[in-house]
Amino acid sequence: MTFELRNFSPTLLLIFFFASLSACVSGPHLYLQYGNEYQEINLDKILADNPLPPGENIKVVNLGRSQSASQHIVQIRDREVPHLHKLHDATVTMLRGQGYLILGKNRINLKTGDVVHIPRGAPHYYVNTASEPTVALAVYAPAFDGKDIHAVN
Repeated sequence: MTFELRNFSPTLLLIFFFASLSACVSGPHLYLQYGNEYQEINLDKILADNPLPPGENIKVVNLGRSQSASQHIVQIRDREVPHLHKLHDATVTMLRGQGYLILGKNRINLKTGDVVHIPRGAPHYYVNTASEPTVALAVYAPAFDGKDIHAVN
């Protein structure tokens, strides 16, 4: 059986093209351990359930924790205040957006998919350069208590 292009309407071809394109693009899949099993986390649902309110700059959603680490979704509209964590290392994965991280004396340009490790004691701050809030997964070790944030100049 042979298909000829003239047998298909342009509208049908466009629908097929965009459906195929969207099927190839899936968001990041996040799998976190709860007890003895791993569960997939739906990022879109987390963001819909925890929107960054107008007028707020940063929102942190706690996803889970163990004795050795904790996981958080962080949304940043504009920028962080320069700070450091004395007791915690952080590994940050950019899930949406772009901007730059000032880490010590270094400027690191970041975009979706990039991963950066921030060692304890390192002064740092992030600046969002996109029009939409940046969304990142931050994993702290040991588990973060929310108190180990120390402002720096």
